[in-house]
Order: sequence, then structure tokens, then C-alpha cells
Amino acid sequence: MDQMNENTVTVVRMREADAAEVAAIESAIFSQPWTEDGFKRSLSSPYTIYLVARQDEKIAGYAGLLRTFDEADITNIAVRPEMQGNGIGEMLLRSLMEAGRQEGIVRFTLEVRTGNEKAIRLYEKCGFASVGRRKNFYSFPTEDANIMWTQDVRSEL
Repeated sequence: MDQMNENTVTVVRMREADAAEVAAIESAIFSQPWTEDGFKRSLSSPYTIYLVARQDEKIAGYAGLLRTFDEADITNIAVRPEMQGNGIGEMLLRSLMEAGRQEGIVRFTLEVRTGNEKAIRLYEKCGFASVGRRKNFYSFPTEDANIMWTQDVRSEL
């Protein structure tokens, strides 16, 4: 890997060795975090893609998806709290979607807390649109999920 200065962020495939650091970031951000073992199990699936953003040998953030045929559910996207607001989330999301497209994925979906306006703006910037709501989808605190797709699948029903 190339030498990186403090401003350089590189997005690469997540390795099993990254799982502990990724799980620590997950625990700092989410009320019901995935575990290190959960990430390791997901990495071993042929239907997932996980990426990490590295800055100065430190993981700045990560993103993952689960593929079903030509669609993918974005399962995780997070950036270290102290590194948020620097475009890393957008870089991860766009890189993840590009990696998925290279494997034949044509549309993406995700759920996001209805109150997470910052994330919703990011997803809209990357081509997602709200198509529905899942009542009480999240716990701790209880909150609805905004269902977002890169294509309005309701028109296909």
C-alpha cells in the first residue's frame, strides 16, 4: 500500500483482520451494534461486499452490502465520529455501489432512521429516493425506518 499523508483516505476491501476495529466503530455509533464475529461471518459470504476507508493506517469508516440476484441491501455504513463531515461516508457509499455494479448489481436499497436527516441527505445525493416506511423498525430508541432505493421499485409492481 502506498504511503499516506494525514489527508489521504483510501477505500479498500475489508479483511477479517479489520473486524475488531470495525466493530469498535460500530459500537461507538449504533445502539444495537454488530459484533466482531458478526462482521467476520459476513465477510465469509460470497453474497457480501465490505469496504473500509483507511487514513494513516487507521480505519476511518466502513460500508457493506448483501446481494440478492441483481439487487443489494446496504447493510452498514459508518464513519468514526471524530472523522465525520469530511466526505468519507460519501466516498464509501459511492465506492460500495461501484463495486456492486462491477458484480452486476443494478439497484440498491437501505433503511435509515427517519430522524437521521444528515444520512438521508447523503443517500439522496447518491441517487436514493424514499419509497416507504417501516414502522418501529429501530430500537433504543424506537423509531421508524425510511426505506430508500436507487430506483422506484413501486413502478415495477
